[in-house]
Amino acid sequence: MTFAETRVLIESLIPVVIGGSLGLLALVGIRELLRETKTALKKSANA
Repeated sequence: MTFAETRVLIESLIPVVIGGSLGLLALVGIRELLRETKTALKKSANA
């Protein structure tokens, strides 16, 4: 495998890695949002 072939392979993987990372962070953020919403609703129901 030449340098040019390796470079093409790496350049094609970069968007996949960035997209996967952003997707994972979005899922973690949604999970945290739901957790905070659940806690807030419990507190308002007890008040």
